[in-house]
Amino acid sequence: MTVRAFVVLLLVTVFAIWVGDRVAADVTAPGLERTFSVLLVAAAIVAPVAWVLGRIGWIRGRLELGRKRAAERRDGGRA
Repeated sequence: MTVRAFVVLLLVTVFAIWVGDRVAADVTAPGLERTFSVLLVAAAIVAPVAWVLGRIGWIRGRLELGRKRAAERRDGGRA
């Protein structure tokens, strides 16, 4: 993920949560119902933006959870 993609997703996420809060405050009751509504609205906004960023190449690569595998990929598989 590029730095630009991180910043864009950060700003989009903050905006999406704000929009979700505004929508959920008018429609739902306080508590877990409102929290879930904010989650759904935010996901509906952030997911397509992340997909577009992946399509234009700002988000790429594979997730490497282990240190050994990440090190192998960096040095070309040499031990």
